[in-house]
Amino acid sequence: MGRFALLILLFASWFFSPCSGGSVLIDCDVVGGVEASPEPEGSSASEEDEAKKWPLSNGDSILVDLELSPEEEDFEDRVETLFLGRGELEQVMDQISDLDAEDFRKRNDASKALVMVAAPIEHLLGVARKDAGAEMSRRIQGILNVRIKRRRLDALYHVAGRFAAKETPGWGVRLGVMASTFDPVSHWDLLRMFEIAAAKSSGQQDREAFDKALGADHESQRELAAFVMGYRFSGDAQASRVDDAVGDDEVLRLSIARGRAAVGDGKVSAILLDLLASGNIRVRHEAAILLRGLHGKDFGFAGYDPPEGRAEAIERWQNFLGGLDNGGEVVPAQLGCGARGQFMVLVGTPPGKEGAVIPWTTSGRKVKELKLAKSMATIRPDAISFDDEAGLVIASGGGFEEGRVAVFSNDGTEIWSASGIPVGGGTAIMPGGRLLVAIGREVEELNVSGGRVGVWKMPSRVLSFKRMREGRFLCAHPDDGSLAEYGKDGEQLWKVAGFNHPMWVDRLQSGNLLVVVHADKPKEGTERKAGAGKMRVIETSPDGKVIFSSIQPKGVNVISSVARLPNGNTLVGTDKGLAEYTPEGYAVKVWLKSVISSIHVR
Repeated sequence: MGRFALLILLFASWFFSPCSGGSVLIDCDVVGGVEASPEPEGSSASEEDEAKKWPLSNGDSILVDLELSPEEEDFEDRVETLFLGRGELEQVMDQISDLDAEDFRKRNDASKALVMVAAPIEHLLGVARKDAGAEMSRRIQGILNVRIKRRRLDALYHVAGRFAAKETPGWGVRLGVMASTFDPVSHWDLLRMFEIAAAKSSGQQDREAFDKALGADHESQRELAAFVMGYRFSGDAQASRVDDAVGDDEVLRLSIARGRAAVGDGKVSAILLDLLASGNIRVRHEAAILLRGLHGKDFGFAGYDPPEGRAEAIERWQNFLGGLDNGGEVVPAQLGCGARGQFMVLVGTPPGKEGAVIPWTTSGRKVKELKLAKSMATIRPDAISFDDEAGLVIASGGGFEEGRVAVFSNDGTEIWSASGIPVGGGTAIMPGGRLLVAIGREVEELNVSGGRVGVWKMPSRVLSFKRMREGRFLCAHPDDGSLAEYGKDGEQLWKVAGFNHPMWVDRLQSGNLLVVVHADKPKEGTERKAGAGKMRVIETSPDGKVIFSSIQPKGVNVISSVARLPNGNTLVGTDKGLAEYTPEGYAVKVWLKSVISSIHVR
């Protein structure tokens, strides 16, 4: 019996089991509500041979699992199944709609058809489930129970990564259609990879299609088209056509600028400088990222800072760019996490036979050997942070009484370590190797010997203290319900309040914030829902004022750390284990059943 036939039988047995009364049976294992580097280079010889021999990475294991190995000669033909064409997308959307049809046979046929779709559609089903009634919601859950283990969305990310690393003609338009199915907020990393892949895979023959796509109904598809225009056609004699099509749309102007920055076009700096004054916080934030990437400078601009702080930073950028000739000599900008190629997940746990730091692929497969993880295991880290500019990794753990801190190179070589340092609030490294350690209401500055050379007096207790970039440190103040960023001398640069006892915070590449807070108390006269956890994870806009999503693991008392995967899902580490959640807040996989002390995705 073929695999897909077996899947259909499994689906039918789950969905229509007489003993279940027609309801979906859920796996009984429970963990927090879940029931239960740069790309490697090819070899020498011809370019064609190099493409065939390009070695597999750990992350490519998901492609092998789906029998889509890049080592096969017909790789491109076989991965077509992961991409929806326009007609196929319309058909899928009609079938999802039919899940709520009055006719039982129509609902049943739609369920069977959606199980069999080879392309990733789990994100579309998740969105549909948010507003679905009880019957449609049960059907969608049944479909997801069958589909989710195949992890096609992860495979799609890795295929796009392959296309982004090597020009693969003919795929640009197909990537654009697939991009239209994704939300630009929750799938930010995936779409950055799609943009590069589409640009590398497009030629002059695709110009008309992307021209038309600038007016598409879906924002993600419009942004991808604008990126390709900036990447491929910004020097075109008909470039004014692009400007006319974009008009005053600042998001599309940003996308075109992102494409130009990706090829190292220094002349785009003037456009980015203008976008720093945008009224759209996302546009301001990403324009600043691109300027820093192009010029290797940081003049302190943050799109979420108060207006006066932004104005001063813009003036510094103006002075710098004014002294350059035609934008200066620049290198192509790195565009978010997607541009860094393969990701790795590091998970900190209590010591065991596998060590205290376990490396995984982003699809949930353990990696056998990683020197960095083995080196950090001696620290038993509660927190891990990377300083990409200095090429250093900082691990800290042990709490307030017997804390340890160690600094490693990216290959796992220990540079120095110190014991007896209370590190419960978090650590960050400073230029010259000095260390900042959050202790209660203070941040102590230590030299490489562990001696105290300075101190910042903070307004209240500090948790989750970490370095964001040059001169900016992010933390949570649980007692007064605020998040804040501080400068290199401890001066407060930004603050937002109104959170319910925030315990952990991180800023994503998109600028959005992931925050662990205490769950809201039930309204007077009501009771908390059965199984509801005591903590939840929220994703907010860069300024912390708009909540985009919320995840509340069932029965969880402590959420220790959170990380965003490139497929748009979120890893949540708790006192019961490590689980993966969709942007809609649905648990899809248990990674580990153990107390989790830290998670880091890079």
